[in-house]
Amino acid sequence: MAGAEECRGVLEAARLSDLAERMRKYFATVVAAYSFFFYGTAAASYWLAVVALSLLFETGDDPRFWVSALLAMIPLLVLAGFSSGAARPKVSPKTWQRKGRLVSPIFAVIFASAFLVTSAFSPALYSVAWYPALAAALILIHLFIEREAYSRGEVAARPFLVSGVSALVTSPLAVYAALRHPGAGWMLALSLMLATYSVAAFVALKGAARALEAGGERESGEVRGPPEGG
Repeated sequence: MAGAEECRGVLEAARLSDLAERMRKYFATVVAAYSFFFYGTAAASYWLAVVALSLLFETGDDPRFWVSALLAMIPLLVLAGFSSGAARPKVSPKTWQRKGRLVSPIFAVIFASAFLVTSAFSPALYSVAWYPALAAALILIHLFIEREAYSRGEVAARPFLVSGVSALVTSPLAVYAALRHPGAGWMLALSLMLATYSVAAFVALKGAARALEAGGERESGEVRGPPEGG
């Protein structure tokens, strides 16, 4: 009897530990999915409003307007980061705690480099230079941070890799459209960004669901402790 109770206690403790681990992985992956929806919506909303203002005040041909809009986006992203951080759990994967500070420098260096390189080519590409730059930044974040977090079992999906590769593959479409019409290229790039972010978020949510369900499948097939009196 005592042996049976002790065995059941050990099994229950193991199940609770496994459940806690799966819940941490689940919430970390859901937060990643939420981040793609959040930042994608914030960026798209901002630039659509900027374009609306350029049409309303007929400033579309003034470079100062677009430079000002680009600079104004920096505090907006900072505010979005604080808002996002306040709405998500305080406990994040250990890999992201150690390396998360790399995200901002990666974006800054890649985007600055992209616009410097674009200056040597057609001015029409300025309207879409940010899109392949975004793809490169997302892939680098995967290589420097997400890949390790995934291999350590801290997250159940790789949305940065999915979105980065998707954006990279579709970048030629945006470039081609921009060479034909800069405005059309910009709108296509924006729509492609939202599409790739949606795919990445969907992949993350599916991974989170699988991580949570995997434990239930193991529990349903695991060997129970000996029955009382056995």
